[in-house]
Amino acid sequence: MNRTIALLLASAACATWAKPLQIVTEQNPPFNYQEGKDIKGTSTEAVRALLAKAGVEGKFALMKWNEAYERAQRNANTCIYSTSRVENREKIFKWYGPIARDVWALYALPSFNKPVATASDARFYKIGAVHNDAKVDFLRAAGASSIREADRDSENPARLAKPKTAPDAIDLWITTQATAKDMAAAAGVKDLKEVLVVRKEDLYLACNPRTDKATLDKLEAASKN
Repeated sequence: MNRTIALLLASAACATWAKPLQIVTEQNPPFNYQEGKDIKGTSTEAVRALLAKAGVEGKFALMKWNEAYERAQRNANTCIYSTSRVENREKIFKWYGPIARDVWALYALPSFNKPVATASDARFYKIGAVHNDAKVDFLRAAGASSIREADRDSENPARLAKPKTAPDAIDLWITTQATAKDMAAAAGVKDLKEVLVVRKEDLYLACNPRTDKATLDKLEAASKN
């Protein structure tokens, strides 16, 4: 009887290990984006290649960044990309990569003419960002206190053009350099000025540390070879 129970437990464990990883991300071309029913992008390709090399199956889903981030923090067997490996996140996840390179920059309308030579200079202005984005932590460390966080980065360009008295109006927008102008144009903001490049950051696949250890070990080995 004991042997039978042990075999059943082993079978159940194997079945659990065989479940695909839940891989979550946001709409952020060219790194990750949805086209029809497919999730594509340079980071997506890198993650798929890493999973294939590790022999691990992944099920991809695209959602708001805040929702994706909280899901990856909360649920075992869940990973998020493309995310920055900043200090306050180091122990929250297991990290694999880098899978891409990001450039963070501050943007404004052409009428903005205030001097911003460093990220610290931006602390005097209202800055648009995204919930649970590493850029928010970066700005706070630089002394910024008037950060207006949105659910999606695509909401931010239009807020630059709002009357300054509007509660969600912003003076500056921190975002990815590679996507800023296209995202702004899609929101109807055709004139956009790059005010300052503030940081260059590698992007990673980050997994919940309660994910099955054998799966994490496979990802670790694949990311190093």
